[in-house]
Amino acid sequence: MALIIVKKSPADKLSEFLLKLALPQDKVIFIQDGVIFAIEKNLKGLVKEGVELFALKEDFIARGFEESESQIPLIDYEGWADLIERDEKIIS
Repeated sequence: MALIIVKKSPADKLSEFLLKLALPQDKVIFIQDGVIFAIEKNLKGLVKEGVELFALKEDFIARGFEESESQIPLIDYEGWADLIERDEKIIS
């Protein structure tokens, strides 16, 4: 299992590449401008079945979004640290 960190907006090709790398049981966390993915209605269609998706709440709110707009769970820094501790490898 891997934790994949996406920090660029959906317009960036690297973000798309990182999402394609995600395998079932991997986790993806969107941070910085990557949190824009969290408002996309078809986000789950961009990753394989079984990939868990999260967005960093502080970054999401800092970009002017309301928590209710997120299509995926929002986690805080403590939750992100928990993900880092649990996963075998990190891809960013």
